[in-house]
Amino acid sequence: MDDRPIEQLTLRELFTNAEGLVRELNEHLEQSFLPRLRAVDEVVRSHAKPDERKEIADSTVRSRMAALFDSDDFSQRLFSRLERHLVAIDQGATQAIQGR
Repeated sequence: MDDRPIEQLTLRELFTNAEGLVRELNEHLEQSFLPRLRAVDEVVRSHAKPDERKEIADSTVRSRMAALFDSDDFSQRLFSRLERHLVAIDQGATQAIQGR
């Protein structure tokens, strides 16, 4: 992606960058976030069954939650970058339509 400030990008560059961010976000959610979410679900699912609950160490739950939170932090950063691009696209398109 371009390292220039978002305000200096053309509409074409904004669209290209936004498309790349959507792809990166989709890939991250499918390949990192969802598997980590499933891993957490797997270990906490047995919480309702006391005999199974004792078989899972607290450290396992903590480590899987930490991995999920790290993945979520990365997701949130991507969402934020994408949102900034979409706002800039909206503003640039509005200016182009108004003939500025």
